[in-house]
Amino acid sequence: MNKLLLIPFIALFVVSCDNFEDEYIETNPTYAINWEAAADSSSSSFVSVYWNSTKHHFNNDNFGNIGQYDYWPEAHGLDVLVDAYERTGNEIYKQRIYEFYEGVKAKNGGKFWNNYYDDMGWHGMAHLRAFEATNDARYEASAKQLWEDIIVGWNDYDGGGIPWNHEDNDAGKSKGIPSNGPAAIIAARRYQKYPNEVVNGADNLVWLGRIYDWMKENRVVIQSGRVFENIDDKNGDWTYNAGTYIGAALEYYNITGNKVYLNDAIKTADWTTSTLINSTNSVLSDWAEQQDHDVNLFKGIFIRYFTELIMHKDLPESTRKRYIGFLKRSGESLWTKATTKSPVVLYGYKWWELPNGTTALRTQLSGCMLMESLGKLKKEGYIE
Repeated sequence: MNKLLLIPFIALFVVSCDNFEDEYIETNPTYAINWEAAADSSSSSFVSVYWNSTKHHFNNDNFGNIGQYDYWPEAHGLDVLVDAYERTGNEIYKQRIYEFYEGVKAKNGGKFWNNYYDDMGWHGMAHLRAFEATNDARYEASAKQLWEDIIVGWNDYDGGGIPWNHEDNDAGKSKGIPSNGPAAIIAARRYQKYPNEVVNGADNLVWLGRIYDWMKENRVVIQSGRVFENIDDKNGDWTYNAGTYIGAALEYYNITGNKVYLNDAIKTADWTTSTLINSTNSVLSDWAEQQDHDVNLFKGIFIRYFTELIMHKDLPESTRKRYIGFLKRSGESLWTKATTKSPVVLYGYKWWELPNGTTALRTQLSGCMLMESLGKLKKEGYIE
């Protein structure tokens, strides 16, 4: 999107931001924030600034630059569109979901297949959500095809698991949570939606069990809930890995009713919210956050599955209250310390520092996911 295309939107948005500022009153030490209004401003700004209205995909930053090989962030852009559409019912988001399909497919060479199993996993989850939200049959077909493409990556080398990419299919040395976490969630959700579906010789509940057990046995410290890539390197512990493990555990619990899996989710959520944080303000953080980097998107992924845990009916109320407090603390820090609101809403990649003028897509996505989460919790009555 050319910068000049933002001018009509900017004039409109300044008014909405000015009105929004009246929606909350400063107190000491935090703001009483209207989270639904914040989510509205956040997602409408995201679509207006980052959506490429010609090519029908998301630009890489707020100045209209295109990351030609950015495939996996597009899936999370689709997730934000679905979040906003489900929360508001606004047809603008539904139209962008419709346009996204052909636009991103064309950007990826006329297909949704990708060399990386984790990248296809993000799309597989987002496409299924898009289908459920809009009943667009194209997304049902692509979600199924993506799942079939992902599950062929499973191999029995070193006990199983799905590797990072196709080149590693034989050795399997790059197996980890990034590929297996999304795959487990897809298996669980597809089993619940298509209970008779068989893929690569097994039904989806079997695949869920295989993938989840591999993650728990090979990438989780059972006692603490720590999710790791290398047990000897804590700099390889990432919020998004914890998030998809929580999501998989919660889906497994929904299917089986076995509280082992609910407890798995809670334990990892407790570990994440006490460990993967900034030591000064206890706000969610990954240590390697930097300008225009994949890691800036990780927090938003954690927030997505953490929110599902918060909203689960079987979560103990005392735990729910504690988690909501953590989420609000991160949201208050982002909105009051790390967000520019005029002429458009832009986020900093550290949720306590303002952006420096350029906000990359990954950074903006994480902020949008946090605001959509808090807006949803407010709308559903979890936040007063």
